Order: sequence, then C-alpha cells, then structure tokens
Amino acid sequence: MTGGGIRARIISRLSRTRFVRNAMAERTTLSSLHVKPTPRVWTGLGLIGLSYVIGWPAVGLLALIAFHVREPLIVAIGGPIIYGLSHLVFMAGFYLAGSRYASIFLRWAMWNAVEKWGNTAPMGCESAHKGIFSPAHGAGLIAFLLSGVLLFLFGGRIAAIPLGVFVLLCLAAPFFPQWGFFLPVISRGGSGVKAVALTFDDGPDPDVIFLLLDLLERYEAAATFFVIGKKAEGNPALVREILLRGHAVGNHSYRHDPLLMLRSSARLAEEIAHTQLLLVDFGIRPLVFRPPVGITNPRLPKILRKLRLDCVTFSCRARDFGNRRMAGLAKTILKKIHPGAIVLLHDVPPRGRRIMEWLREVERLIQGLKSQGYEVVPLSELIGRPVMETLETYPPKS
Repeated sequence: MTGGGIRARIISRLSRTRFVRNAMAERTTLSSLHVKPTPRVWTGLGLIGLSYVIGWPAVGLLALIAFHVREPLIVAIGGPIIYGLSHLVFMAGFYLAGSRYASIFLRWAMWNAVEKWGNTAPMGCESAHKGIFSPAHGAGLIAFLLSGVLLFLFGGRIAAIPLGVFVLLCLAAPFFPQWGFFLPVISRGGSGVKAVALTFDDGPDPDVIFLLLDLLERYEAAATFFVIGKKAEGNPALVREILLRGHAVGNHSYRHDPLLMLRSSARLAEEIAHTQLLLVDFGIRPLVFRPPVGITNPRLPKILRKLRLDCVTFSCRARDFGNRRMAGLAKTILKKIHPGAIVLLHDVPPRGRRIMEWLREVERLIQGLKSQGYEVVPLSELIGRPVMETLETYPPKS
C-alpha cells in the first residue's frame, strides 16, 4: 500500500471517532485557550511548582543530611520515594491545570489534521500548493501526543524528549531539499520513463547565457531557468532570449538572499511576489518557485498558496556551489543520475571566468545522459504539470 493509501485509511478511521466528529463539528480554535484561569488551574499550577521543590532539591537535601549523619540509607531509600512523589504531584497538577487546555488543543489539532491532511492532493495530480497538511504538522502532532503520554507516565523531563526531537527535525529539515518537511515539494518526476530535466539557477548572466543557449539548441535540450528577479530586471534581453529559444522560466526570488528563510514573512513574500510581478512584463507567469539554496521554512507554504506557485527543488546536483567548484561536474552528476531526476546547474560565470571549461562540462553531461539512454525533456513534461504560463499580453513589450 502506498503512503497516500495508508494516510487515507488513518484519516478515515480518525474521522469516524466520536472525539474527532465532535471536534469537526465544534471547529475549536486556539483562542479558547485565552480564558481567565480558574481556581482549579491555579491549584494545578501550584502543585506543578511544588513538584519541582520536592524533586531534586529535596533529594539533594536528603543527600546532605545522609552525608552529615553518615547514613547512606537515608538517601538510598528516601531519594526514590521523594522523587517519585514529586512526579505524582506534578501529574496531579498537570491534570488540574492542563487537562482542559490539552483537550482544547487536541480538538483543534484533530479537526485541522483531518480537514487539511485529508484534502492533500497526491503529488503529480493537482497543484502541489493545495496540499496544506505537511509532514511537519504530522511530526508536531505526534510529538505533542507522545509528550503528553510521557508527561503523565514519567514527568516533565522525559516528556520534553519528543518535543526536542521535533525541534531538531525543524532545524535540520530546511537543509534537505527533497524532504518536503514544511510543504509539498517537487524534487523529481515519475520514475517510469528514463528521462531527466535540466534546470539552471541564479541567472541570467550576459557572459554565459548566449553560449549556453547555443549549446542546448545544438543538442535539442530544453531547460528551465530559475531566474533571480534583480538580474532579470537588469537584463531583460536575456530573459526574452531564453523564452524565444523555447525554454521555461521559474521564480528564484528577487535578490537570492541565502538567509531569506530567516527573514520576516513580509520580506519573504515581497521577494517572491516582486519577481512574479516583474516577469509579467515578459508576457509570462511562472508557476514554480525554487527557494534560494533549496532551503524552506514553515512560512513559505502560505505565501506560495497565495501566489499560486508550486515549490520545485531538485534530486541531482554536483554541489558546484554556484559554479565556484566545477571540476568533474558532469562525472559527479552522471554517477548519481536516475530516472525522473531534476538536475540542478547554475548559469553564472565560474570561478576564474573559465566559461568555456564550464560549457564543456555541461556538454559532457548532456552527451553522457544520452549515452546512458536518458532523454532530456522539459521540466513540465517530466513532472506532468506546467511550470510557466503565457499571458495574453505576449509577446512582451519591447
């Protein structure tokens, strides 16, 4: 059974439970958490505070007493008893103070999970940005549930472990472009056909683009160029040439800030929307966005949904660091190539301006792909959806 089938069965079973049906009917919001604490809540908070007082501090006091009276049995027997009692007090406090809030949160999480996860379209069928519920939502929900169980069984310290693991996942996920942890990403096409797509980032550059376009034309290879908005704005003739030669253009942000995903939501939205807007002057609207350095964040899905953009990353690259390291570029990619691969390259001058050497590497790559029986196809064909649409105003204004 596929992952989608397993997910559908889980969602179907969850939606039939009374708890989830009630949650769906109530559509509980987290604003319900902002209520004035009741005496019961204050009592619970007091017990939670008391549990920390009679926990390690009390055990430490017993150890000090045992040391002075030279009787280790005091701490050997009394320590576990007092420490166990602190856990019982903590759980009682959490029950009094947190059970109502935990119930609100679980009802909110459940109806959001069923509604959003259940509506996620399989990749390759509908637009990827329609999938709202991401693996991050699922991992977070599981972490909170596990944390709650451990909290009741063992106390606060162990309960923090699932949450800590979730935080580590959130920190690591942005650096794995194929994960799609925060949002659905397209990192490869269908593996049924021995075909790949070439994509070029960080251009267009006047020193490179015409030579590269001539090379691609010679081998009848169509590519997708994820352009930086600022460069496209400053070199409009290059973008027009890319389109004239039959290639596609994608959005790669306006300034290509490597730390863009650490900026504010407003800055992130402005970087993507500004590039979309200026590309209208070329008579096109990109339907795909590739984040700088392939890094994503939890704020990106909402912005891409609003702009009707899919997130496209890659599955095969040479780690050329923007053509700063291009030795063996073709050989590295050909070793890792696989059916349906989206290949990442860069159309910027290499270090030392060894442009012809870089072009030879790209040519070796195309020749190697063909010798291995791979067909170089447009990205839209590989992933089964358009990556750019032509507007009614096309051809663009001169």
